[in-house]
Amino acid sequence: MRVFLLRGKAEGIYRLSSKERNYLFRVLRLRINDVFTAKDSDENYYKAFLFDEDTITLEHTDAPEETLLDGLSSYKGPFIPISMFISALKGHRNELEARALTEIGVERIVLMETEFTQERLKEHSIERIRTIMREAVQQSGSRTPILTGPISFKEAVSMMEGTSILLHQGMLGSTRNLKDALSGSIASVSAFIGPEGGFSDSECAYAEENGIIPVLLNTNILRSETAAIYTAASIQALLQN
Repeated sequence: MRVFLLRGKAEGIYRLSSKERNYLFRVLRLRINDVFTAKDSDENYYKAFLFDEDTITLEHTDAPEETLLDGLSSYKGPFIPISMFISALKGHRNELEARALTEIGVERIVLMETEFTQERLKEHSIERIRTIMREAVQQSGSRTPILTGPISFKEAVSMMEGTSILLHQGMLGSTRNLKDALSGSIASVSAFIGPEGGFSDSECAYAEENGIIPVLLNTNILRSETAAIYTAASIQALLQN
């Protein structure tokens, strides 16, 4: 559901920044006295009243569906927890990846530096990704994923939770398709996506030794960022009731 994302913790009266004013009046085309749903950084929801061009007033609500910006009353809460462990990529590809994964509704994004990672992520790149994720939350109404990393592949493996899968471009000892890997009762999923060219043989062996299921997608050959987005969306589709 689409909500208006507040900066930090909310108070009764909220002053709009110039960017927020532009978003409300020009993008969403709201008018003075309109009411809509807002959310603060602690995941609290509010009924927001557009008092004037600079100010909104906030009233806490337990029924955010009543004043949604997009009227998607079918919203039932967060999806099954999905952690996406993604390799650092060159250029702006991690930003595109993080935006899409945020809109899809994953719970956690962990950036990894694997054996075949071609470019190290710098601090300003991480901050840029955080900004992109915030913009995606504003657009989609999803929860803000926890962003971690960059860390090593072995560190990432130690952080996995629930049913864990690793995308691979060929057959390994216990390779399955995605549907079979997610059969049975699934409480949460951790998905590992490698760089261009995939994970190294030693990384694949280490993953299998630690109980991670190798998965071969029944698709065309996908770029790393496309594979991550496709996988997250497919997991949701397979596990939704």
